[in-house]
Amino acid sequence: EDVLNEAACRIAALNPSDADAVRTHSAPLVSFSADVAASVKAIKAFLFGRMYRHARVMRVMGEAEAILRDLFEAYSRDPTYLPEDWRPVALLDEAGHVALVSDFIAGMTDRFALDEHRRLFDSTPKLR
Repeated sequence: EDVLNEAACRIAALNPSDADAVRTHSAPLVSFSADVAASVKAIKAFLFGRMYRHARVMRVMGEAEAILRDLFEAYSRDPTYLPEDWRPVALLDEAGHVALVSDFIAGMTDRFALDEHRRLFDSTPKLR
């Protein structure tokens, strides 16, 4: 309840006229209580090493990054690997070419990226 009162006081003191006033305010207007903030910090510390940065997760992430790097290099080197409607790459300057290939890859689902990698390369990791 004290946290809610403090937040209400900070919001009232700011008296924002719109959402941008809240977004651009120099300090948070609403926050967790000290106890909850400490719990969140402990949970994040626990999960970071045991889940987010676990060796298996990091291995799979490295393999996924290699797949994306391979695809980027292949599409950049040979635009005929791209679908026909994505091929005006030859008409673009280098920055436009990089942006087009990047946009194509960014729009891929995981499954499509793996299928494309299998199509273009002899070996594709299983990502497990």
